[in-house]
Amino acid sequence: MRRSRRGPGALAICISFALVTLAVKGAVQPESARVAALAREVQRGNREALAGFWADLAGNAPLVEAVPGQTRQRRVTFLWRATNKTMRVTMIGGLPGPNILKPLLPLADTDMWYLSEVHSTEARFQYVFHVDGPEALPMEEPAIMKEFQQNPPRTDPLNTNQYAGFSCVELRDAPPQPWINKREGVPAGRKTQEKFKSRILNAEYPLSIYTPPGYDEAGRLCWLMIAFDGGFRRMDVTLDNLFSARKIPSIVVVGVQNLSSQSRMRDLNASDQFAAFLAKELAPWARKTFRVHHDPAHTIVGGISLGGKMAVYCGLKHSEVFGKVLSQSGTFITGQDPGPPRALWDGEAPGMLAIQFLQSPRLPLDFYLEVGRYETTLPFSPVLETRRLRDILNAKGYRVTYSEFVGGHNEVCWRGSFADGISALTATR
Repeated sequence: MRRSRRGPGALAICISFALVTLAVKGAVQPESARVAALAREVQRGNREALAGFWADLAGNAPLVEAVPGQTRQRRVTFLWRATNKTMRVTMIGGLPGPNILKPLLPLADTDMWYLSEVHSTEARFQYVFHVDGPEALPMEEPAIMKEFQQNPPRTDPLNTNQYAGFSCVELRDAPPQPWINKREGVPAGRKTQEKFKSRILNAEYPLSIYTPPGYDEAGRLCWLMIAFDGGFRRMDVTLDNLFSARKIPSIVVVGVQNLSSQSRMRDLNASDQFAAFLAKELAPWARKTFRVHHDPAHTIVGGISLGGKMAVYCGLKHSEVFGKVLSQSGTFITGQDPGPPRALWDGEAPGMLAIQFLQSPRLPLDFYLEVGRYETTLPFSPVLETRRLRDILNAKGYRVTYSEFVGGHNEVCWRGSFADGISALTATR
């Protein structure tokens, strides 16, 4: 018997084609009860049911339905209204999968494409659609960015809940985010812009400075926080609210902005030079310029994603300056020096920081670590790498406040839990 030479890629294409063909013929039963009912109406020739469905969904997408017998789960169905020229619709976001892009299926001979997922009622996450792009993307950032520049992802026009360029889903039991919106009568801190010339890096970095309400009062010393990516979006509003409610002490934030995406990858990927710049130049300058404490116990270094990894690295290398570390979804699956492009599994990148903490003496550091349970993909899982770091820090005797949220690598989650991190790190022990 002659064997077929088609590999796994060809098999996957055949399976995908078969699914699409069945969907077009109406043989695939949609998991969503409402979409299945609509399919039956269309099959009977009731085209008005489709128009009514789209009208009902306007401003109410995605479709959220109960899962029989599961009180803590909901079926979420994402829908895209296509044109007669649409060839493919995929989605980025939601549940993790083997690739960034997840395919939607067309519903019979209608203009509807759909994808259903079952989520915890605690879920909060972002998503976008990619129309007429490739079936899959390689796990390499340059290739992904090139594709998205040529064919940008699109938000859901049927969903009014949007944030930072993404459509958002927040289910019934998603953790509250009480500090993210400006409260009436709460005094606002001051935001200014500066530039700092580094001799170590031979570059000038833009800074975003936040000083808290009442900063000008004589005799008050504030905490100091060095934040990456220019500081967190709407961080000032959260800090204003927390300070007004007496949940945190006064904090001065120096946000270091990136010169470019390339410099961000270089600087925040556990760079010894950038860490030295922060510890030996920027932090001393901030302590001379602002009325802040000069000890590491009142100095925080924090960031999200790659910045979360760099915050942990700064604590490891310069605990004499930074005593508190805030890491939100730290990218712990990459190595110290990115070097030329290579596969993630080439070398010992995952676990690098955990191993260094394991091999080093215990340092005077406190940590706030968090990660989303949807932050996982092949071949490595950021959520598992964060748990590994947490376990080693706990075993070494560090004070670690650890949190997992039901969501992905999303700013819509970080904006709320930033308050939890700041509160935990500044709390009186």
